[in-house]
Amino acid sequence: MADQDTAEEVDRQARHSTALEWSVRVGLVAYGLIHLLVAYVALRLVFGGHSSGSATGSGALSALADDTLGKVTLLLMALGFAALVVWQLLTAFVGYRDRDGMQRHLMRFGALCRAIVYGYLGVNAAVLAFAGKSGGGSSPDSTTAKVMSAPGGTLIIVGAGLVVGAVGVGQIVFGISRRFVENLDEQAQDGDRRIPIVLVGQVGYVVKGIAFITIGVLLGWAAITHDPQKSGGLDQALHQLLGHGLGSLAIVVVGIGIGCFGVYALIWSRHLDDTSITG
Repeated sequence: MADQDTAEEVDRQARHSTALEWSVRVGLVAYGLIHLLVAYVALRLVFGGHSSGSATGSGALSALADDTLGKVTLLLMALGFAALVVWQLLTAFVGYRDRDGMQRHLMRFGALCRAIVYGYLGVNAAVLAFAGKSGGGSSPDSTTAKVMSAPGGTLIIVGAGLVVGAVGVGQIVFGISRRFVENLDEQAQDGDRRIPIVLVGQVGYVVKGIAFITIGVLLGWAAITHDPQKSGGLDQALHQLLGHGLGSLAIVVVGIGIGCFGVYALIWSRHLDDTSITG
Protein backbone atom coordinates (compact mmCIF):
# COMPACT_ATOMS: atom_id res chain seq x y z
CA MET A 1 0.00 0.00 0.00
CA ALA A 2 2.88 2.33 0.84
CA ASP A 3 4.47 1.64 -2.56
CA GLN A 4 1.19 2.43 -4.30
CA ASP A 5 0.86 5.71 -2.39
CA THR A 6 4.43 6.62 -3.34
CA ALA A 7 3.77 5.86 -7.02
CA GLU A 8 0.62 7.98 -6.97
CA GLU A 9 2.50 10.87 -5.38
CA VAL A 10 5.33 10.65 -7.94
CA ASP A 11 2.75 10.54 -10.74
CA ARG A 12 0.94 13.58 -9.31
CA GLN A 13 4.15 15.59 -8.98
CA ALA A 14 5.22 14.68 -12.52
CA ARG A 15 1.91 15.88 -13.94
CA HIS A 16 2.30 19.23 -12.16
CA SER A 17 6.03 19.77 -12.74
CA THR A 18 6.69 22.82 -14.90
CA ALA A 19 10.37 21.88 -15.17
CA LEU A 20 9.53 18.40 -16.49
CA GLU A 21 6.94 19.80 -18.88
CA TRP A 22 9.36 22.23 -20.52
CA SER A 23 12.18 19.68 -20.54
CA VAL A 24 9.89 17.30 -22.43
CA ARG A 25 8.96 20.05 -24.88
CA VAL A 26 12.65 20.67 -25.64
CA GLY A 27 13.25 16.93 -25.99
CA LEU A 28 10.38 16.58 -28.44
CA VAL A 29 11.88 19.35 -30.56
CA ALA A 30 15.15 17.38 -30.68
CA TYR A 31 13.24 14.21 -31.57
CA GLY A 32 11.40 16.00 -34.35
CA LEU A 33 14.61 17.43 -35.79
CA ILE A 34 16.19 13.96 -35.96
CA HIS A 35 13.26 12.62 -37.95
CA LEU A 36 13.45 15.58 -40.33
CA LEU A 37 17.18 14.91 -40.82
CA VAL A 38 16.51 11.21 -41.51
CA ALA A 39 13.82 12.21 -44.01
CA TYR A 40 16.26 14.59 -45.71
CA VAL A 41 18.93 11.89 -46.04
CA ALA A 42 16.39 9.40 -47.41
CA LEU A 43 15.02 11.82 -50.00
CA ARG A 44 18.56 12.86 -50.99
CA LEU A 45 19.20 9.25 -52.02
CA VAL A 46 16.60 9.72 -54.75
CA PHE A 47 16.73 13.38 -55.74
CA GLY A 48 20.32 14.24 -54.88
CA GLY A 49 21.95 11.19 -56.39
CA HIS A 50 24.00 10.71 -53.22
CA SER A 51 24.85 7.29 -51.83
CA SER A 52 26.55 8.77 -48.75
CA GLY A 53 24.82 9.56 -45.50
CA SER A 54 23.04 7.28 -43.11
CA ALA A 55 19.23 7.23 -42.84
CA THR A 56 19.33 6.32 -39.15
CA GLY A 57 19.07 8.37 -35.96
CA SER A 58 22.80 8.30 -35.24
CA GLY A 59 23.60 8.82 -38.92
CA ALA A 60 21.39 11.90 -39.05
CA LEU A 61 23.04 13.25 -35.90
CA SER A 62 26.51 12.84 -37.41
CA ALA A 63 25.52 15.32 -40.13
CA LEU A 64 25.61 18.04 -37.46
CA ALA A 65 29.12 17.24 -36.20
CA ASP A 66 31.01 19.22 -38.83
CA ASP A 67 31.26 22.61 -37.10
CA THR A 68 30.99 24.35 -33.74
CA LEU A 69 27.36 25.40 -34.20
CA GLY A 70 26.41 21.84 -35.08
CA LYS A 71 28.20 20.47 -32.03
CA VAL A 72 26.45 22.96 -29.75
CA THR A 73 23.16 21.86 -31.31
CA LEU A 74 24.09 18.22 -30.66
CA LEU A 75 24.84 18.99 -27.02
CA LEU A 76 21.48 20.72 -26.59
CA MET A 77 19.78 17.77 -28.28
CA ALA A 78 21.57 15.38 -25.91
CA LEU A 79 20.16 17.31 -22.96
CA GLY A 80 16.72 17.18 -24.56
CA PHE A 81 16.97 13.41 -24.99
CA ALA A 82 18.08 13.06 -21.36
CA ALA A 83 14.85 14.80 -20.36
CA LEU A 84 12.86 12.42 -22.57
CA VAL A 85 14.56 9.45 -20.88
CA VAL A 86 13.54 10.74 -17.44
CA TRP A 87 10.01 11.33 -18.72
CA GLN A 88 9.60 7.84 -20.16
CA LEU A 89 11.18 6.13 -17.15
CA LEU A 90 8.70 7.91 -14.89
CA THR A 91 5.90 6.84 -17.24
CA ALA A 92 7.20 3.24 -17.28
CA PHE A 93 7.16 2.96 -13.50
CA VAL A 94 4.19 5.09 -12.38
CA GLY A 95 2.27 6.05 -15.52
CA TYR A 96 -0.98 4.90 -17.19
CA ARG A 97 -2.75 4.63 -13.85
CA ASP A 98 -6.11 5.04 -15.61
CA ARG A 99 -5.56 1.67 -17.33
CA ASP A 100 -5.79 -1.77 -15.76
CA GLY A 101 -4.17 -5.18 -16.06
CA MET A 102 -2.27 -6.20 -19.18
CA GLN A 103 -3.00 -2.95 -21.01
CA ARG A 104 -1.18 -0.95 -18.31
CA HIS A 105 1.79 -3.34 -18.41
CA LEU A 106 2.02 -3.12 -22.22
CA MET A 107 1.83 0.67 -22.19
CA ARG A 108 4.54 0.86 -19.53
CA PHE A 109 6.71 -1.57 -21.48
CA GLY A 110 6.33 0.68 -24.52
CA ALA A 111 7.47 3.65 -22.42
CA LEU A 112 10.53 1.67 -21.30
CA CYS A 113 11.37 0.89 -24.95
CA ARG A 114 11.08 4.57 -25.81
CA ALA A 115 13.39 5.43 -22.91
CA ILE A 116 16.01 3.08 -24.37
CA VAL A 117 15.68 4.66 -27.83
CA TYR A 118 15.93 8.20 -26.42
CA GLY A 119 18.93 7.14 -24.32
CA TYR A 120 20.68 5.69 -27.37
CA LEU A 121 20.11 8.86 -29.38
CA GLY A 122 21.15 11.05 -26.44
CA VAL A 123 24.43 9.19 -25.93
CA ASN A 124 25.17 9.38 -29.66
CA ALA A 125 24.46 13.11 -29.69
CA ALA A 126 26.72 13.71 -26.68
CA VAL A 127 29.58 11.61 -28.11
CA LEU A 128 29.37 13.38 -31.47
CA ALA A 129 29.25 16.78 -29.75
CA PHE A 130 32.52 16.13 -27.93
CA ALA A 131 34.36 13.75 -30.28
CA GLY A 132 33.00 14.66 -33.71
CA LYS A 133 32.21 12.10 -36.40
CA SER A 134 35.20 9.98 -35.36
CA GLY A 135 33.38 9.21 -32.13
CA GLY A 136 30.24 7.90 -33.82
CA GLY A 137 28.83 4.55 -32.82
CA SER A 138 29.34 1.27 -34.63
CA SER A 139 27.14 0.22 -37.53
CA PRO A 140 24.07 -2.01 -36.94
CA ASP A 141 25.67 -4.98 -38.67
CA SER A 142 28.85 -4.82 -36.55
CA THR A 143 26.78 -4.56 -33.37
CA THR A 144 24.67 -7.52 -34.49
CA ALA A 145 27.83 -9.51 -35.21
CA LYS A 146 29.10 -8.93 -31.67
CA VAL A 147 25.80 -10.02 -30.15
CA MET A 148 25.53 -13.10 -32.41
CA SER A 149 29.03 -14.23 -31.41
CA ALA A 150 28.01 -14.33 -27.74
CA PRO A 151 26.34 -17.41 -26.15
CA GLY A 152 22.66 -17.36 -27.06
CA GLY A 153 23.31 -14.38 -29.32
CA THR A 154 21.13 -15.67 -32.14
CA LEU A 155 18.14 -15.97 -29.82
CA ILE A 156 18.81 -12.47 -28.51
CA ILE A 157 18.77 -11.06 -32.05
CA VAL A 158 15.57 -12.95 -32.88
CA GLY A 159 14.00 -11.61 -29.67
CA ALA A 160 15.14 -8.09 -30.52
CA GLY A 161 13.64 -8.44 -33.99
CA LEU A 162 10.32 -9.57 -32.53
CA VAL A 163 10.26 -6.68 -30.04
CA VAL A 164 11.12 -4.11 -32.73
CA GLY A 165 8.47 -5.58 -35.03
CA ALA A 166 5.89 -5.52 -32.22
CA VAL A 167 6.71 -1.88 -31.52
CA GLY A 168 6.17 -1.20 -35.22
CA VAL A 169 2.74 -2.84 -35.13
CA GLY A 170 1.92 -0.78 -32.03
CA GLN A 171 2.94 2.42 -33.84
CA ILE A 172 0.66 1.59 -36.76
CA VAL A 173 -2.29 0.82 -34.49
CA PHE A 174 -1.57 3.99 -32.48
CA GLY A 175 -1.59 6.03 -35.67
CA ILE A 176 -4.68 4.51 -37.28
CA SER A 177 -6.69 4.74 -34.04
CA ARG A 178 -5.60 8.37 -33.54
CA ARG A 179 -4.71 7.67 -29.92
CA PHE A 180 -1.86 10.16 -30.17
CA VAL A 181 -4.42 12.99 -30.14
CA GLU A 182 -4.92 12.28 -26.42
CA ASN A 183 -1.40 13.61 -25.80
CA LEU A 184 -2.28 17.04 -27.23
CA ASP A 185 -3.90 20.01 -25.52
CA GLU A 186 -7.45 21.19 -26.22
CA GLN A 187 -6.29 23.83 -28.67
CA ALA A 188 -4.90 21.14 -30.98
CA GLN A 189 -7.88 18.80 -30.54
CA ASP A 190 -10.51 21.34 -31.53
CA GLY A 191 -11.03 23.73 -34.41
CA ASP A 192 -9.30 24.03 -37.77
CA ARG A 193 -5.94 22.80 -36.48
CA ARG A 194 -7.17 19.30 -35.68
CA ILE A 195 -7.49 17.94 -39.24
CA PRO A 196 -3.94 18.74 -40.47
CA ILE A 197 -2.41 17.71 -37.13
CA VAL A 198 -4.23 14.37 -37.16
CA LEU A 199 -3.28 13.76 -40.80
CA VAL A 200 0.41 14.49 -40.21
CA GLY A 201 0.40 12.36 -37.05
CA GLN A 202 -1.33 9.41 -38.70
CA VAL A 203 1.00 9.35 -41.71
CA GLY A 204 4.03 9.71 -39.44
CA TYR A 205 3.09 6.95 -37.00
CA VAL A 206 2.03 4.49 -39.71
CA VAL A 207 5.14 4.95 -41.87
CA LYS A 208 7.39 4.87 -38.81
CA GLY A 209 5.68 1.65 -37.75
CA ILE A 210 6.35 0.12 -41.17
CA ALA A 211 10.01 1.13 -40.81
CA PHE A 212 10.21 -0.59 -37.42
CA ILE A 213 8.65 -3.77 -38.82
CA THR A 214 11.17 -3.69 -41.69
CA ILE A 215 14.06 -3.44 -39.22
CA GLY A 216 12.58 -6.25 -37.12
CA VAL A 217 12.32 -8.50 -40.18
CA LEU A 218 15.92 -7.73 -41.16
CA LEU A 219 17.13 -8.56 -37.65
CA GLY A 220 15.28 -11.88 -37.74
CA TRP A 221 16.62 -12.64 -41.20
CA ALA A 222 20.16 -11.89 -40.06
CA ALA A 223 19.77 -14.25 -37.10
CA ILE A 224 18.26 -17.10 -39.11
CA THR A 225 20.87 -16.88 -41.88
CA HIS A 226 23.70 -16.13 -39.41
CA ASP A 227 24.66 -13.12 -41.55
CA PRO A 228 24.89 -9.91 -39.45
CA GLN A 229 25.39 -7.80 -42.60
CA LYS A 230 21.70 -8.31 -43.36
CA SER A 231 20.73 -6.37 -40.20
CA GLY A 232 21.47 -2.90 -41.59
CA GLY A 233 18.03 -1.63 -40.66
CA LEU A 234 16.30 1.17 -42.52
CA ASP A 235 19.56 2.19 -44.20
CA GLN A 236 20.00 -1.19 -45.86
CA ALA A 237 16.33 -1.44 -46.77
CA LEU A 238 16.44 1.92 -48.57
CA HIS A 239 19.60 1.08 -50.51
CA GLN A 240 18.13 -2.28 -51.54
CA LEU A 241 14.96 -0.56 -52.72
CA LEU A 242 16.99 1.67 -55.03
CA GLY A 243 17.85 -1.40 -57.07
CA HIS A 244 14.22 -2.20 -57.84
CA GLY A 245 11.71 -0.63 -60.19
CA LEU A 246 9.53 1.06 -57.57
CA GLY A 247 12.43 1.67 -55.18
CA SER A 248 12.66 5.42 -55.68
CA LEU A 249 8.92 5.87 -55.16
CA ALA A 250 9.03 3.76 -52.00
CA ILE A 251 11.91 5.82 -50.60
CA VAL A 252 10.02 9.05 -51.33
CA VAL A 253 7.01 7.67 -49.43
CA VAL A 254 9.19 6.60 -46.49
CA GLY A 255 11.03 9.93 -46.47
CA ILE A 256 7.80 11.94 -46.49
CA GLY A 257 6.33 9.71 -43.78
CA ILE A 258 9.34 10.04 -41.48
CA GLY A 259 9.31 13.77 -42.17
CA CYS A 260 5.63 13.90 -41.20
CA PHE A 261 6.46 12.30 -37.87
CA GLY A 262 9.17 14.93 -37.38
CA VAL A 263 6.66 17.69 -38.04
CA TYR A 264 4.18 16.02 -35.67
CA ALA A 265 6.83 15.85 -32.91
CA LEU A 266 7.38 19.60 -33.27
CA ILE A 267 3.61 20.16 -33.10
CA TRP A 268 3.45 17.85 -30.08
CA SER A 269 6.10 19.93 -28.31
CA ARG A 270 3.95 23.04 -28.88
CA HIS A 271 0.64 21.43 -27.90
CA LEU A 272 1.80 19.01 -25.18
CA ASP A 273 -0.99 18.22 -22.74
CA ASP A 274 0.78 18.54 -19.38
CA THR A 275 -2.11 16.85 -17.55
CA SER A 276 -1.44 13.58 -19.38
CA ILE A 277 2.34 13.76 -19.30
CA THR A 278 2.58 10.30 -17.67
CA GLY A 279 -0.20 8.77 -19.73
